[in-house]
Amino acid sequence: DAVERVERAPSTWQQYEQRRSATAATAEAQYELARWCGERGLKNERRVHLEQALAADPDFKPARKALGHVRIGEMWVDGRPVSERAPRGRRGEAGGERPAGEPASAAETDKLIAAIQSQWSQRIQAIRTNLLETPMTQTAREGRNRILAIEDPLAILPLANILGSGDWNSRDALLDALARFPQDEATLYLAVLALLDPDPDLRRRAVAELLRRDDPRVVAQFREALLSDNDELIRRAAYALGVLKAKAAVPELIQALQASRTRVVEVPVPSYLTTFASTFNRPTTIQLGSTITVTHRPVLVIPTGNWLFPETALRSRVVTVMRSEARDALVAITGRDFGFNQADWENWYKEQAP
Repeated sequence: DAVERVERAPSTWQQYEQRRSATAATAEAQYELARWCGERGLKNERRVHLEQALAADPDFKPARKALGHVRIGEMWVDGRPVSERAPRGRRGEAGGERPAGEPASAAETDKLIAAIQSQWSQRIQAIRTNLLETPMTQTAREGRNRILAIEDPLAILPLANILGSGDWNSRDALLDALARFPQDEATLYLAVLALLDPDPDLRRRAVAELLRRDDPRVVAQFREALLSDNDELIRRAAYALGVLKAKAAVPELIQALQASRTRVVEVPVPSYLTTFASTFNRPTTIQLGSTITVTHRPVLVIPTGNWLFPETALRSRVVTVMRSEARDALVAITGRDFGFNQADWENWYKEQAP
């Protein structure tokens, strides 16, 4: 029989164009087209449609996995080794694939962590700006709930960095978020909050959480703070050590009870007012009884209190600083009270030595 007509099958590329035109913009449809492309060696087109699937649904797991993404916490990141993302050479050469099972290098690990923390930073900054620090109570509560829903330990640093510089709502959410993490990084920032946050209630709550953790390293760091020259830092560390019932800190707390400090203070200078006394100096004659007459001249006395002094000057003065926080801590730890008398405290402490 004679062959009347030969019909050519459409090429792979023609089939692709037909399928692409007929494929919906949903994540499922784009993913199926990507699979079809992969089975026929259309690698670039496969990637294009996997990315279009994610554009339709960023959490579409089949497309994420096909692209080599892994989920860490609530974030999707590129989990492929750096060598697999670079142009490929022969195995073992620069740009080649890493042998199976070989761990990621320190540089790759750092890059992965930095990428994850960068995503967290963007998300947390958005929560802080748009929700936490708004005057609307319901909106701020929603922001707080979103912060407390974060469970990824790699979010601790972004949380501390972004919320730690925020208003009270942000720092309050940070404190409660840190309390949910058992990791060292959370303990680190709780200790920092306990000493440095400007709000006494937040500091108190941070110390309470540190007490619950019962980490002896915290006591060691707060004892170091007692040796600083910053009076406010010493006071805050003393308070924390009292709450922690840190018996090891008793010697440092005794030394922290009081200290001599040179302070520059503003004192009144009455030089201007002396002209008042010389101006208003007419004597007053007062008859006392029938035979006694006295004469009184004006005397200038400046009352203390809230009176305005027209002239002041800065003067250096040596003052003794009494730190009630150190005394309160000693009382809480020892159950004894020798006030601010360092000698009595030291004698008592020596008597306790075995």
